Amino acid sequence: MSAVLEGLLAKRSELSKELSALDAGIAAYRRALVPTKSAAVQVNGTRPTMSLAARKKLSLLAKARWAKKRKEDKK
Repeated sequence: MSAVLEGLLAKRSELSKELSALDAGIAAYRRALVPTKSAAVQVNGTRPTMSLAARKKLSLLAKARWAKKRKEDKK
């Protein structure tokens, strides 16, 4: 009877190791499929791309700042 029990316990241990390996593989595969924002930043080494509307808004703000500075410098 103890030989049967030992065999079952050994089989259980083997299956537990296989299950752990499968879980690790699934987790790695999921990480590879689902990109995160930090992964997007790391791909090209810069910030994520800005929309055209955001670029235009920043451009207009910068132009307004420079116009104000030029106006102050004239005085």
